[in-house]
Amino acid sequence: MKGAIWSTLFICLFTLNSALLHAQTHNYEIRFSNHVIGNVTAHCKVNGASRNISIQSKVDMKLLAKFNLDISCDFDNNILVRSKVIKSSGKEGDDKTIITQREAKNYSVVLNGQKSVLNTAEIIHSVGEMYFIEPRQITKIFSETLGIFLTLNSLGNGLYELLLPEGKKNVYKYEKGTLVQVEVSQTLGKAYIIRVS
Repeated sequence: MKGAIWSTLFICLFTLNSALLHAQTHNYEIRFSNHVIGNVTAHCKVNGASRNISIQSKVDMKLLAKFNLDISCDFDNNILVRSKVIKSSGKEGDDKTIITQREAKNYSVVLNGQKSVLNTAEIIHSVGEMYFIEPRQITKIFSETLGIFLTLNSLGNGLYELLLPEGKKNVYKYEKGTLVQVEVSQTLGKAYIIRVS
C-alpha cells in the first residue's frame, strides 16, 4: 500500500515537473528612476528535442525612447538553429532586424540585409536562455540582439555580469535558480528588469 502511494506521488510530481519544463512564461517590469517604463514577457516551449524561446519587450520613456523588441530562438538538441530579432521604434532608420541561421559548419548573421559569417559550428548558450536557466559555469554566451559572443562572469551569490561592447555591463540576479532581476547599463543611467510573475 505504501509503495503504491509513493509511486502515485512520484508520478504526480514527475508529471507536474514535465509540464513546467514544457511551457514556461515569466513576466517582468522595466523600471527606470522608480517609474515603470515597460515590460518583458519571456516564454519557453519544449517539444521533444526542440525548444523555442520568445521574448517580447516594450519600452516607452515618453520623449526619450520608445521601442518594441521581439526575440525568437529555436533550438534542436540544445543547439541554436535559428534566432530572429526585430527592434521597431516607429522612427525611420532606427528599426533593426537580425537573423542568425545555422548552416553546414558555421552560422550566417544577417543584420538589416548585410550578411556576415560566425565561424563556430555550434551555439549552445544564448542570452535569451538566461530568462529560464541560471548560467552556472558558462563563460561565453551568444547575444541574439548583437550577433556576437559575449563574456559572462559569475560574481557569486546568484549574480552574473554580462560584458557588453563599449564597456557596458548588465548584471543578472538569480534566486533559487530563477531570474528575478536584470540591472541594465544605459547612457541615461541604470534600468532594472524585475520579475513580477
